[in-house]
Amino acid sequence: MVSAPCNYFQVAFAAPVVIILALLFHLMPIGAEESGEAEFNFVAAGDWGCGHEAIQTFFMMKNMQPELYLGLGDYSYQNSIDCWLNIVKSAGNDFKISLGNHDTEGKLLQAYMDEFKLDKQYYSFNYRNTHFIALSTELNKDEVKQQLRFVRNDLSITKANQNIDWIIVFFHRPFYSAGDTDFTNMRRTYHPVFEKFGVDLVIQGHSHNYQRSYPLLFNEVRHSEPLVDDKEQFQYHDPKGIIFVIAGTGGESVQPLNKKSFLASSYEGYGCINVEIKGKSLSVEYYSDSNDTIDKFMISKNPASKNVDKETEFQRIEYNEPTK
Repeated sequence: MVSAPCNYFQVAFAAPVVIILALLFHLMPIGAEESGEAEFNFVAAGDWGCGHEAIQTFFMMKNMQPELYLGLGDYSYQNSIDCWLNIVKSAGNDFKISLGNHDTEGKLLQAYMDEFKLDKQYYSFNYRNTHFIALSTELNKDEVKQQLRFVRNDLSITKANQNIDWIIVFFHRPFYSAGDTDFTNMRRTYHPVFEKFGVDLVIQGHSHNYQRSYPLLFNEVRHSEPLVDDKEQFQYHDPKGIIFVIAGTGGESVQPLNKKSFLASSYEGYGCINVEIKGKSLSVEYYSDSNDTIDKFMISKNPASKNVDKETEFQRIEYNEPTK
């Protein structure tokens, strides 16, 4: 039997411990954006429309159980945003958008800005160990200058942040494509800036197909012909160049592709990309609307993971059968 003085001592000692633990628990960050955990996945697609294919795209995305959804522009293709919002509304605040040319016509722009609580068409945010920047390709002359100032300042701050391992930029019109959709003005301005500050991945829409480049360096002489930094097909260890992905495959339509020497992979069809980040490893997989893996690649910043076998590194995400 424990004596009464001993019981008193245990209670007296336990009480402050409980209080301290409660205070610590209260002060601990809650929620994915504040936590230091560096393992999550996000999905992305653009050029949706409101038809069956768009519904299927979101169905695929949701069943991949992402923590974030990235929209790459051109959503409803109608005079109202409602039909597309009805498709994606269950994603809630986890859906982050960039704006496309079909989203800035008439009253649509303000409707998207209000719905997604945007003060400007461009913005950035940190999520775990990754920094995301959403840019606009649809700005007027004054806004173009403001966006560039924002990006330079934002990337400068991010590069100095020891908690950020990855920088990902997403927007609508692509810098390089296997069609006639290259956005040359932004390409000349931003590609060198992205290189300077170590952007790892650029995700775009506008071309209604899937395209993935090799790591690309900006060509100062011929801007339309980027320099391929690494011809490896699947695995890249801390490349100097930037990988550009186009996933304008949300459901509106499919456009044909031309061959380009800077492309590592391409596909004509609907689907979305899934990106998994695990610490200093980033893997990207493009799924068609029939649950087929069309393309996959990995970027690593940890020397120990450089020689991982590509067949076992990528874990296929299974989701339910498509809706009829």
